[in-house]
Amino acid sequence: MKRLVGISLHDLQVRYGDMRALEIAHEIGADAVDFSTSGAPLHDDREKDSVYARSEDEIVSYYDGVRRRAQELGLLISQTHGRIRGFRKDEEENRAVARNARIDCLVAQTLGAPICVMHSVATGLVGPETSAEEMRDLNFEWFSTALRYGREYHVKIATETFGDSPKYKICDFFGQIDEFVNAYDRLAAVEDFASYLSACVDTGHSNKAMRFGNPTPADVIRRLGKRVGALHLNDNDTLTDQHKIPMTGCIDWNDVMDALDEIGYEGVYNMELNLTHFGKNFMIEEAAFAIKVMRQILKDRE
Repeated sequence: MKRLVGISLHDLQVRYGDMRALEIAHEIGADAVDFSTSGAPLHDDREKDSVYARSEDEIVSYYDGVRRRAQELGLLISQTHGRIRGFRKDEEENRAVARNARIDCLVAQTLGAPICVMHSVATGLVGPETSAEEMRDLNFEWFSTALRYGREYHVKIATETFGDSPKYKICDFFGQIDEFVNAYDRLAAVEDFASYLSACVDTGHSNKAMRFGNPTPADVIRRLGKRVGALHLNDNDTLTDQHKIPMTGCIDWNDVMDALDEIGYEGVYNMELNLTHFGKNFMIEEAAFAIKVMRQILKDRE
């Protein structure tokens, strides 16, 4: 079975636009892409120039064009990245997040993407003084909202593993693997949600959470097991969210790949990278090299 290599398009979309980002992914040899719809100003119905501010028919028409272009290029849109900010202690903001999460799911369906990745409630946005019970309940409310839209549009919602909260120099609440798993299982226990819930392992986030006594990225994968449906593979030094190419930080990639094999992962080996480490003029070259690195990692395991 061929293992598909993918890359998250966010940086390329911001610089080159959606269509050109797809073309670049094809040119550098990607099999699949994680298409970004992750937030303001590009994907927020409150921004007048956003596609999300258009009528629903116009939104569908635009993203159907994106889907058709990806098909022409032979690219699989394996997942999208929706809301990177969950609910907060702000009802007006939460209503906006919910509205835009619905559009995220509509867009994922239109693109033919089976999974939309979304972030949990974050300590950095609600403050470390927020009680554990309030964090759990707010996160449950947030994903209950997102999962209802996932069910409506037949798209799985993948909750993404977290790391630290740099603002407060502590582990993010849902960067704690026990809290992450418990939050996942609480949602999965709701019959209407179980079929539409998945997990996205961000290896870089998990690597940062390791500083606070949490498992290695590989052991996070083992702990989550069959819950894992999507990946944001990237590397770092454990201290900052660098989103570097695999094998350029301190993550044990042999162990990560072992863990993915052990859980029977059959999805795309998608990388979510900061493509500006060498400046904006080298974004394409960096993305191309990342694809080569991941292909070599996988080839070495054959």
